[in-house]
Amino acid sequence: MEFKFNFSGSDSPEQDSLSTTKNSNSVEGNARNLEEFQELFADFIDYSTYTKFGQRAFKFNNVDVNCYKIEDLEEWILDKNSEKGPEKSVLKSAAVSHSDLVPDVYEGGLTVWECGCDLAEYIAHECIDFTGKSVMELGCGAALPGICAMKLGAERLYFQDYNSEVISYLTIPNVQDLNKTDTCQCRFFSGDWAGFQQYAESNPDIRFDYILTAETIYNTENYLKLHDLMKTLLKDNGTIYVAAKSNYYGVGGGTGLFEEFVWKRGYFSYKSVRTIEADIRTLHLSGQF
Repeated sequence: MEFKFNFSGSDSPEQDSLSTTKNSNSVEGNARNLEEFQELFADFIDYSTYTKFGQRAFKFNNVDVNCYKIEDLEEWILDKNSEKGPEKSVLKSAAVSHSDLVPDVYEGGLTVWECGCDLAEYIAHECIDFTGKSVMELGCGAALPGICAMKLGAERLYFQDYNSEVISYLTIPNVQDLNKTDTCQCRFFSGDWAGFQQYAESNPDIRFDYILTAETIYNTENYLKLHDLMKTLLKDNGTIYVAAKSNYYGVGGGTGLFEEFVWKRGYFSYKSVRTIEADIRTLHLSGQF
């Protein structure tokens, strides 16, 4: 069974703020009131609204990926929720306060993080053959790695992020409106990993050849949930790619701590497959659990 790490060491990630909507009722809250796990659907999205938004083009090796401009989405979200208090929209609250992270409330899904780009670049550069494969992207946000896998032949691709607004306003439009292929079946989920774990345990057909995740190991308190969810979701002989930084200063997590956690659990094997150094950041694309 493979568990491939993509680890990036950067003190302060470059960011673009991104935003999103809800398709169905969910609970936004703090550590005692986690967002409920749910499936979200593209049918609820009015893509005509997005015609006024700019787009950002990424090129990962030979794979082209488009993403709606974060600043345009943010401006629209603030305007859309102008009559509502911050408690009515997690994304409005994050945009107003310029917050990248509010643990268990807003988990940074409105930002295009460095490691998401690095992971997309890695899988494109390595020409990983996703043809006919099933892929899960956890903590997807803008979903750049998952979209890359889709364009490299994935047959079934599921996306998950903590905040339902992130999935609805950003992930689904990026996937379905800007990058969709006719050959890939996509589904979208939001909510806490513990809720996803319960859902996966009762749905044994929800298993994947590949799991992709970037910038999701910054909080050591979530390591057990993430580890156990990946253990449940991964097929036998499947592969996990994790992209992250060596240290997340001010938050507490990082690649070394996560590797130690994985080693102590004794279920996955692992190795580092790439380290990228640029300016003050170091990216370790790691591999094979």
